[in-house]
Amino acid sequence: MFQCLSKSCYLLTLIVASLSTVGCDKGMDPKEGNASAGSARSAADLPKVATARPLRQPLLQKTEQPGRVEAFSMTHIHAKVSGFIEQQLVDIGDRVTGPKKDEQGRMTEPGQVLAVLVAPELKDEWMQKEAMISQASADIEQALSAVQVAKSVATSAEANVEEFMAGQQKTESEYQRWKSESMRIDSLASSKTVTQKLAEETRQQMLGADASRAESVAKIRSAKAKQNEAIVGIAKAKADLSSVEAKLKIAQAESRRVQSMCEYLQIRAPYDGVITERNFDLGALVQASKSSDDKPVFTIVQSDKIRVFLDVPETDAGLIETGCKAIVKIPSLSGRIFEGTVARTGWALQAGSRTLRSEIDVSNESGTIRPGMYANVELTVAEKSDVLTLPKAAVMVAEGQAYCNTVSSDGSIIRKPIKTGIRSATEIEIVNGLDGTEDVVIANAAAFQDGQKVQKASK
Repeated sequence: MFQCLSKSCYLLTLIVASLSTVGCDKGMDPKEGNASAGSARSAADLPKVATARPLRQPLLQKTEQPGRVEAFSMTHIHAKVSGFIEQQLVDIGDRVTGPKKDEQGRMTEPGQVLAVLVAPELKDEWMQKEAMISQASADIEQALSAVQVAKSVATSAEANVEEFMAGQQKTESEYQRWKSESMRIDSLASSKTVTQKLAEETRQQMLGADASRAESVAKIRSAKAKQNEAIVGIAKAKADLSSVEAKLKIAQAESRRVQSMCEYLQIRAPYDGVITERNFDLGALVQASKSSDDKPVFTIVQSDKIRVFLDVPETDAGLIETGCKAIVKIPSLSGRIFEGTVARTGWALQAGSRTLRSEIDVSNESGTIRPGMYANVELTVAEKSDVLTLPKAAVMVAEGQAYCNTVSSDGSIIRKPIKTGIRSATEIEIVNGLDGTEDVVIANAAAFQDGQKVQKASK
């Protein structure tokens, strides 16, 4: 046992001597050697961090939401008048054409006839209104003749007044002549130049002239009364004419009304589309609809354009504007993509879901997309061409303030507050707080504290 211990001590002595010799050969102070080894071990123990500098690049902010496809227009076609279906010209699935208009908006061609109703009582009523028009037209002719007669009577009465007035002037002249003669003869009779008999005869002539004068005045009054009566007759005849003219207009309006009702016996397409519903068969009695809740004869949808409805969450709602680009994906069509734009929004958020109702118009000339399909919609809600960006993992938020961790030249973590802007799926805009020269921690950034020493991982 003693021999074993002796051998062990001998070996230990050799090892210490060897180490001392090595140290002496390198000319190193043992204390300095120990310090360098400790520093190396400390640097190796520092956590390594992945860093990157902010990148300036274009940035798109998008949101993807589920949506549903609806027809751009869907119309329930009701009957305006009651009648039996005499002809049924279309069925479900048929494509129909609506009315055609010119550049001024005037209709050049009516919509396609979908069905024809028959209602004999309407045609009978139309014939009755046409007869009333004929009767009113004849009454107008009669009234016009009455006006002409009244005018002739008035003209005759006016001529009589003028004639009697001329006669009155003559009788007045005769009276004045005989009055003067009577006064002269009376003077002569008083001087016995002429006989009293002649004076009496002259006085009688004067009295006769005076009577004729009074008679002519009475005739003038009578003629003027007849003239006034004739004028009133003209007014009455004109009033009768206006009355029958009004009756004619009423008859014509009634005829047009019934004619319009007869035109409703032909049920026409309001626009180009597809018939999706038919509720009556040939020969069935269709009652005139009194409200939109009544069963329609047909339902038509516009197929060349569709609407995609989607509800955008509050976080993106403020960025949704008319004209935003949209990519519509239809899962049931093997994910086919269709382009469109936001055509309109509800502007106000819905109270229950806090979402913004938005509509996207998509051209569907081929009819590939059908109302009722589900869709996934990708909206480009913001777009900037040259902005400073960081990966989303590099940005953190605490107490409402966004910040990121940067690494200084001496390896210290420096927390920098920043203001963010739009964001893509992987990048986020840095509005201010960075100038692009910083080394920003881009992985597991929340694990480091302000002032902590780290070492940057080699790239």
